Amino acid sequence: MSCREDAWLALSELWLDTELDESALRSIATRLRASGLSLDELQQIYAYEVAPQVWLNHWAVAGVWEGFEAQWLLAGCRRNQSGGRWHRLKCRVLRRPMTYGCRAEWQQILAFLADRDFN
Repeated sequence: MSCREDAWLALSELWLDTELDESALRSIATRLRASGLSLDELQQIYAYEVAPQVWLNHWAVAGVWEGFEAQWLLAGCRRNQSGGRWHRLKCRVLRRPMTYGCRAEWQQILAFLADRDFN
């Protein structure tokens, strides 16, 4: 599995229908740091590749809570990765509803990643 695919799987957990505590957020941040991808790249992956694939789960009455099916997730993220200008425009327009349910958690993860002492 590639480092980008690992990042997709880790980030998708932000949209599961579960409450993520600090330990879970630290675990996601650890996996993202281990991917070796830059912070800018991770932010692009979050907004343009993962969010468009999984965001409706936060708006579902009874969403997925155990984990997204990996083949479905990876295929969708690959498709989103190769999306052109229209895809990026849709993501910018829909950014708030796509990230509404996990914005605070994402900010915590970014803080962990920015902390040089975070392991």
